[in-house]
Amino acid sequence: LNIPERAGFLTGLMTQCWPFLDSLSLKFTDFNMAEKLCRLHKHCLRNCGAAAYKPMLEKLCTHLVRNFAHSRQSPYLYAASVCISEYNKDSTCLQSLYKMMEEMGKSSFELLRSMDNFKNHPDVVEELFFLAGKMVHCCPEPFVTSAMFHSFIQCATVGMKQDHRDANRGTLSFLDKVFSFGLLLQGSNINDPIRASCKQSLEQVISKEGQTIVSNLMLSLMGELPCYRISNPSGSIAALLYKLHQICPGMLVKWMNTTLISKVPESQRAMLVDSLGQQQSREDFFLACERFESICAKSQKMGGM
Repeated sequence: LNIPERAGFLTGLMTQCWPFLDSLSLKFTDFNMAEKLCRLHKHCLRNCGAAAYKPMLEKLCTHLVRNFAHSRQSPYLYAASVCISEYNKDSTCLQSLYKMMEEMGKSSFELLRSMDNFKNHPDVVEELFFLAGKMVHCCPEPFVTSAMFHSFIQCATVGMKQDHRDANRGTLSFLDKVFSFGLLLQGSNINDPIRASCKQSLEQVISKEGQTIVSNLMLSLMGELPCYRISNPSGSIAALLYKLHQICPGMLVKWMNTTLISKVPESQRAMLVDSLGQQQSREDFFLACERFESICAKSQKMGGM
């Protein structure tokens, strides 16, 4: 490997400085210190290039996991996402990347034990789900087939209820990437044992958590839960519903009706549910979601719901 002179200098400097960086991160656990340290790691990695910085990756993953567990500061989650972006195409790094995310997930779940915890740490919620979404998008197999995957989906069903724009965006973006991967699996080679295992795991999780996810999406459209993103192309309420309809159409309609049947008039329920049965385009379905939300909002103002 021909390492450019600049990359060699930077990796040598970081190797010498690492004990001091470790000491700083343990002594100063505030957000500003975490952000400065993570920016340093990000810029060194990207200036050196992934190949030249690879000998530092194992140490960096350990550093991020330990510091996040110690401080619970969100920049360490962001830095972990950077690592996944840079090394997901290197098969020799996948296990280290998954282990890093798994340990950070455990630390996050210990922190996010109640709705108040979610409210008090919206930046952690946002970056945790962007990290998980990055894993699903870039190197899904070790994650989707793990026991940790179901825990992330369960955590997302709580995060969806959070009245914080960025945290809500992170949660919906993660679920969007999960459902997009589900659509990709539908067209995969069923003889591929890894993809078959991913498909089975995903189907099991959706069957267990689908009703809760869909109920939350419906309640958001009805104004009973936060509603920040109705019809963006990805990471929105309409996008999630449309992708779920492509994965499990019958179950989605059942889950929607379970939530809507006792809460909205039949005409409003039919307007939304029937738009799926009519095989409308994505754009038409998105418009149906916008109309449904608008009608519900007007009804709430008039005291009708």
